[in-house]
Amino acid sequence: MKVSVVIATYRRATSLGRTLSSIAAQQRRPDEILVIDQSPSEERLSVVAAIQNVVQAGLNVRTIWSDVPSSTHARNLGLKAATGDWVIFSDDDVDWPASVTGDFVAKIKESPELVMLAARDTLTTVQPRPFWRRAAAAIFLTNTFSQLRYGKVMACMQGRYPQPIIGDMETEWATGYWFAVERGFVAAHHLQFDERMSRYAQAEDMLFSHQVYLAAKRAGRRCVVSEGIAVAHLVSQEWREPDSFADLCGAWNRIYIASTLRQGAGFWLSFAAIYWASIHQTLVRLVRGRPVAGHLRAYLLALRHLGDIRAGRFERLYSQYEKAEARVP
Repeated sequence: MKVSVVIATYRRATSLGRTLSSIAAQQRRPDEILVIDQSPSEERLSVVAAIQNVVQAGLNVRTIWSDVPSSTHARNLGLKAATGDWVIFSDDDVDWPASVTGDFVAKIKESPELVMLAARDTLTTVQPRPFWRRAAAAIFLTNTFSQLRYGKVMACMQGRYPQPIIGDMETEWATGYWFAVERGFVAAHHLQFDERMSRYAQAEDMLFSHQVYLAAKRAGRRCVVSEGIAVAHLVSQEWREPDSFADLCGAWNRIYIASTLRQGAGFWLSFAAIYWASIHQTLVRLVRGRPVAGHLRAYLLALRHLGDIRAGRFERLYSQYEKAEARVP
């Protein structure tokens, strides 16, 4: 079984180098790594250096340069170029334990019905959420009153994994820091990341993975998140979208995803759930001492531009509202 890894990266040469080093240390290395870099030209020398370090250690890395700063476009380039039977999508700020590729291959061989396999994050708590927290979230439709037994896409277009993840648990989605798909299945169903959600923000991975799940369900195949496949998602601060812009995309993307997945009354029910859930998000931010103005502004602007958002006409909105400066610690 041939395994490809696709890593989309933007302005994170140091984080990328650490991720690649952990992949180079695998007991069973992937057969190919495709790094899709979209960094400005003046930053590419540091990316080249990070890649050369692991190439010298024997890792098979192919680099694809792109001038389009888009996680969805980058992942589609990688998916198109991949030659493996399975493709692992990894963020550029993930530590791979030495056994994870071998564990992944063994899991696929013992479970041929799988078409998508997601890893758990070792840095996320494994303790069940207290009932009062689940109940508070359930009132606002961002969780369920009972403990989740499978990965679920909520009506508000937020994805939730079971907490804790025990064994292999069915899932309707996968979070983008590390998940794998059977390349032939994805190709046969003409699935790809939706490039209308072009920036590094939120939920674009949820839409793609949920569409894989829907196709798998129709085909009688399975998608799981596995306790035994575990990585550490470091959530790098080397570069991130500015908070104000990420807030905009967080609201807009979920409305667009609802419009993509739901029709007629189904969309409007999800639309109402998204806004109801935003109240919970606001309260959580207040409790944690985080700013709420950008978050509230995003949902107000979404009402003004609802037609463009539903149609995925984001570029004009990006140019109108995006702050030019990026937050670079």
